Amino acid sequence: MNEELSRAEESKQRILLAAARIFSHKGLDGARVDEIAAAAKINKRMIYHYFESKENLYVEVLRYNYQKIYHISKGAFIPGADPVENVTRALRQYFYFLAQDEEFVRLVSWEALNRGVYSSKVLPQLLDLFQSDLGDILQDGINRGIFRPDLDIRQILLSLHALCLVYFTRREMVQPMWTSDMMSAEMLEDRLQHILDMVFHGILN
Repeated sequence: MNEELSRAEESKQRILLAAARIFSHKGLDGARVDEIAAAAKINKRMIYHYFESKENLYVEVLRYNYQKIYHISKGAFIPGADPVENVTRALRQYFYFLAQDEEFVRLVSWEALNRGVYSSKVLPQLLDLFQSDLGDILQDGINRGIFRPDLDIRQILLSLHALCLVYFTRREMVQPMWTSDMMSAEMLEDRLQHILDMVFHGILN
């Protein structure tokens, strides 16, 4: 029985990874179950057995990818550490996660085009967890008199997300304006430092 469960989980993981690649390039409407099955090297019927529909599979792909945000946020808040260091650590982790995971960035872009119809099924509960960690960092800074006492934490979290994400979702449109490769190590670090400067100018007491 354990061996059967292990095989089933391995099959589901292969399907999720293959589906994520294809959905990220073609979106929900452009992706075909036949194509996902071929990429996962699995019988198409098994996709319907595990996920019932292409739409359900897409939701699970979103869940799998959004969980990455939650996992990278864990450990960013070190109680007792300098709140500025905690914010810097959290932003650095998130920014470089986006830099290294084009698949995630593309899925987010597709969902924005689709008005978040499917991400709304999984995102709220994951964001609550994510915001709890980063919110704790900001609240700690407020409590210690380092960050402004009038900060709206939800607004700050949205701004942090936007400042990081837009660099990658609009990169191909903006790249012609720059002489350097926007994905080079130097440009990525310059962008992160710019974000940090803007953030701390806005939140420091």
